[in-house]
Amino acid sequence: MSLTHRHFLRDKEARAILDEIRRTIPSLDTDNLQESKIEVANLTSASQIILIDGKPAFLKSEKGLLPTLTNTSVLQTMPTITVDAGAIPHICNGSDLMAPGIVRIAGDFPAATITAVAEQTYGKRIAVVQTLLDSNTMSTTKRGKVATALHYVGDKAWDGYKNLT
Repeated sequence: MSLTHRHFLRDKEARAILDEIRRTIPSLDTDNLQESKIEVANLTSASQIILIDGKPAFLKSEKGLLPTLTNTSVLQTMPTITVDAGAIPHICNGSDLMAPGIVRIAGDFPAATITAVAEQTYGKRIAVVQTLLDSNTMSTTKRGKVATALHYVGDKAWDGYKNLT
């Protein structure tokens, strides 16, 4: 899948995108993005990649506005769930996050929070999920689904923007 119809946003449109980013990821300081050049590239008819200064920064789709997995500066500001090596192939195939694969939770968050998922060995971010439980409940849960996969390494969006970095 490749990007099509790439264009710069006008100031008003760029401000609207920055406002949406602030609402989605409250921990992110967007003040330094005010002077950035913001582009949009269509990935499909229902999803777009938002490029900031030429780099893929956010994915906008029916799932909402999510940071791309190459946007490490944003992913590092988000709460992070670290998983063991056994969970990685499942997550990279689009499976939801299950409690037995979790080895560490960084940050306090309520249910329905957008969080990053990192692999244990190198700390690389491999997915963005929406939690079903708050961080305290999740840390004591031993069984079942704890988060829904929204974006992961190997999905169609990843294939569309990974060569732009």
